[in-house]
Amino acid sequence: MKTSVKLLILFSVMLWAFASQAQPRETFDIISFIPPKGWKKESTGNVVSFVTSNKAGNWCRMAVYKSIESNRGPAADFDHEWNELVTKVYQGTTKPVPESSIEDGWTALSGVSAFTWQGKSSTILLNTISGYEREVVITVTMNSQTYMSNIQAFLNSIDLQKPAQTSTPVVAPVVTPSNPAPVTNSTNSSGITKSTTYFDDGWTAQVMDDYVVVTKENTKFYMHYGFPIPPNTPSSESGTTKANWDKLITPRYNVTNLWLNPDVGSWGGSYNYYAEGTAIERSTGKQVYLGFRTIIDGAYFCVEAVAPTKEEYQKHFPTIASLKDMRGSNRFAITKQDVLGDWSSSDGSALQYYNVYTGQSAGMQFSQGAQEFFFRNTDDYNANISGAMGTMGGSQVVFDNKYKGKFTVTDWEITCTGYGGVTQVFTASFEAVKGGRILHITKKDAPGVHYPLIKVK
Repeated sequence: MKTSVKLLILFSVMLWAFASQAQPRETFDIISFIPPKGWKKESTGNVVSFVTSNKAGNWCRMAVYKSIESNRGPAADFDHEWNELVTKVYQGTTKPVPESSIEDGWTALSGVSAFTWQGKSSTILLNTISGYEREVVITVTMNSQTYMSNIQAFLNSIDLQKPAQTSTPVVAPVVTPSNPAPVTNSTNSSGITKSTTYFDDGWTAQVMDDYVVVTKENTKFYMHYGFPIPPNTPSSESGTTKANWDKLITPRYNVTNLWLNPDVGSWGGSYNYYAEGTAIERSTGKQVYLGFRTIIDGAYFCVEAVAPTKEEYQKHFPTIASLKDMRGSNRFAITKQDVLGDWSSSDGSALQYYNVYTGQSAGMQFSQGAQEFFFRNTDDYNANISGAMGTMGGSQVVFDNKYKGKFTVTDWEITCTGYGGVTQVFTASFEAVKGGRILHITKKDAPGVHYPLIKVK
């Protein structure tokens, strides 16, 4: 079965019909393509290249590498190939933040950088395509945009054939992917092995090093990982929104229009830290419509929605609340290997009461708790759930419960025996954060009991 992969082309081009499209299709390993007409073909056992140049000194080389086995995951594949094929070969390149595209089990990451070759400004484009425990690499180098139409046609012609031997696709209970992909082991910095989730509403979430990206059709939603509120943060809503826009949006887009806190509805005077704009995406050269919001929850959590047009944007994000609701897509399946170790969390709250007639203090109610879970490779677990609640100077309840037994793990559940004399089932998932993950577990029979756990060992 062949799978068409729409690669991200990191240049702005106009498409028209090319004579090369009528040429016979060639196959190399699991990759087939239509070669550019009139270009010189060079091949070895591991790579097929097409090269051309003209009298003006303009040249271009497109190279397709034989697929290799890989369990690293898409982000790690891109990082590895950028280091091996770009950084070590071309001086002066800058590693970009890759753009991604997911289709039928394949994930394509693309990045571009300038470099100098023989005294002339040149460009390299790296595409890595990962899926089914295989990786395909395609590179394009050039010193002018003379051959952009040929490059576009060649990359658009590429088909990939699924390997005969693939892992069994894993489908979570909360998702029903129409094009399921096998789960690959990922070495992204989050430590989440199953780093792609297919949701039943058509969105697909993927863990990246600096954000979680969720895609559907031709629209993307970025959940940038939270960062501390700086001490010199602007005092105004517009100032805060613009500062975070400049931090996360401006480096990746040429903004043509920007509307800070536009009139997108009646919000009752609430602060929304929202902006919209039109821009040119630097990595693709395409015009896009952007929505951006900063959510303040002890830190800054910025989200970004990108669509080709305003109409397409509003179809997926009809209200400003949609940008906040989409944060629930930062949810990924677990594995036993990923949950092994020591996990803990703590929480607390206090509420001061006042007499409505005298205004004097009527006491303070408080609650505090700590949770610890220890999962071992022997399938044994221990859990300590402790805490206290009550009123200051009044009645208080203190508890310190200890559990132990065996545990089992599925994609979205952890089952623990011997939990207070019964077998307790927790719904479970990972939330990706910068450089790590949060393990969320919730009692299946008591959804109000939820523990967000951080790995401490």
